[in-house]
Amino acid sequence: MYTFRKNERLGNHRLQSLLFDQGKAFFQYPFRVQYLFCSIKDLESRFQPPKGHAPSAVFLYPAKSIISVSKRQIKNAVQRNKVKRLVREAYRKNKSTFYTFLERERFHAMVAFVYTADKILSNNEIELAVKQAFAKLEEKLLLEEQRETRL
Repeated sequence: MYTFRKNERLGNHRLQSLLFDQGKAFFQYPFRVQYLFCSIKDLESRFQPPKGHAPSAVFLYPAKSIISVSKRQIKNAVQRNKVKRLVREAYRKNKSTFYTFLERERFHAMVAFVYTADKILSNNEIELAVKQAFAKLEEKLLLEEQRETRL
């Protein structure tokens, strides 16, 4: 469970555009977190998979994510790559509770972590921010679920 495999990354351009067009966002310093939840039932209607694949085959894991660092914020490519490594590490170490929550609620998630700070934060600060972002995502999903059941 402490891996960050290729299938967990959001590489499909259709899914990325769906996330950034229809998704919601919040700010958790130093990240702008863009997210989109879809239930297993809604997966077929929202996403047209490649020919010959079932929509569930695209989501082998409960969540797909993107980690992005802006060139405008951190100019040096070596420094940007370092930040991405730190964020990937924090994501990898703390995703297990989020994944079990998504599986229990029977939802899939697409999440983008966009790093917005103009300096490199320490590993502990980044890890704390990722944990807080996961907690906020769980809270948002529960609120969204409650809103749907009331309607």
